[in-house]
Amino acid sequence: MNYRKGTQKDLKEIFELVKTSIEETYPKYYLQEIIDMFLILHSKENIQRDIEQENLYVLENEQGVLIATGTVNDNHINRVYVHPQFQRKGYGTQIMKELEKEVGKRYATVEIDASLPACGLYEKMGYKTKCHETWDCGNDVIQIYEVMWKMAGMENLRLRPFKATDAAYIVTWCKDEYTFRQWSSDRWESFPLMPEVMLKKYQQENGDCVERDNFYPLTLTDGDEPAGHMILRYTNQDKNTIRFGFVIVNPEYRGKGYGQRMLQLAKLYAFNILGAKKITLGVFDNNTAAHKCYQACGFKDLPSDEDIYYEVMGEKWRCIEMEI
Repeated sequence: MNYRKGTQKDLKEIFELVKTSIEETYPKYYLQEIIDMFLILHSKENIQRDIEQENLYVLENEQGVLIATGTVNDNHINRVYVHPQFQRKGYGTQIMKELEKEVGKRYATVEIDASLPACGLYEKMGYKTKCHETWDCGNDVIQIYEVMWKMAGMENLRLRPFKATDAAYIVTWCKDEYTFRQWSSDRWESFPLMPEVMLKKYQQENGDCVERDNFYPLTLTDGDEPAGHMILRYTNQDKNTIRFGFVIVNPEYRGKGYGQRMLQLAKLYAFNILGAKKITLGVFDNNTAAHKCYQACGFKDLPSDEDIYYEVMGEKWRCIEMEI
């Protein structure tokens, strides 16, 4: 099987695949008015638009025949269809897993509008109903459908409160002082960092925060083992702005999407649990990998009239302020 982006050369075949699937499958579940609306929604023009935006994907067999298709818009998967000749053979699950990976590159959750024929598949894949929406199909016909969601890939990853036992892992993740200072600037006096020093700052000094309820150290785990770490804190009295700091991933997991997933989970926590309206962070301009990771998660560089510099290891390092 070959999973790839759809191209203009595929337009006719994709359109026929979707049209055939709708016309052969949906009469078992829907009134004709609803079927007609699906055909309008998935017109050749709309499929062409998604191809041009490079967010439409296909699954083809060894002979180059298109078996299934699906589209990704932000964290939303739609237009998932398997040709009737290839249904009930696992291809729907296969393309869904690939589409979930696309979403997981940027988002912590994935959503999908569930048609009646597909609800069972999505439930087996771990999706849960988020809400119900309605669709006016004309002639007094209203369709009620489910919007379903799940975590986007890496289901074993969890972002939990920091534990004292995590310190022994985290302090080993910076192999040299240069990397250590990129991570922490001057917040720690000496390198290498010892677990007891970290615990003292976190447990006895409240992370240098004056307010008691203003320091949230978190650890990303893959199963039982710590894979990443970061802290959150409010930066204003109204408690609507959260600052991310001490963002780090176990070197063994870098380049595999763990940093983005941790940040996406932390964004959900900050916005939905802590009530943040804005999240900020700072990154040194010599830490290119971290800067790109933050950008991939939606953070934008803040314009500034004056550059911010820190004295680090006898040098001046410029700090880029970012927010989302």
